[in-house]
Amino acid sequence: MNAIYRAALGMLREPAAAEDLLQETYREAWTSFHRYQPGTDCKAWLFRILFRLRSKQRRQESRFEWVELDEVSQELLSSADEPIRLLDRQDIIKTLESLPEHYRNILILADAEQFSYAEIASILDLPKGTVMSRLNRARSLFRQRFLNEGDSSKSA
Repeated sequence: MNAIYRAALGMLREPAAAEDLLQETYREAWTSFHRYQPGTDCKAWLFRILFRLRSKQRRQESRFEWVELDEVSQELLSSADEPIRLLDRQDIIKTLESLPEHYRNILILADAEQFSYAEIASILDLPKGTVMSRLNRARSLFRQRFLNEGDSSKSA
């Protein structure tokens, strides 16, 4: 339950809305439990429900956040050696929240929840290759923004 709440909070950035989405996820799981296949990963099944419900909410709100691949520069996609700075929890959260939702979701599922590429692909209903490329882009974008945030806080 905590993992699903963290993911919902990461998507919505508002505790009350995340709690509502968590409750809706468990309600949906309860009413569709007959569709759960014993022996499969229950956590992944619950996350799939969570992401489907969030996707449905987004369609209803008609607020899609699209990022064209052309908008992401090659510099952000490269993996140049960059200086390491001390990790501050608030800086990490702030940087994570600054990412577009589709990148943020991939990072949460892969790096915080430790799902495999195949599990993430199943949860988000995406091809495995798309998951792999988005995760690479998300990590690069996160790294770039995190390092830039550190540079700007030093000069302030």
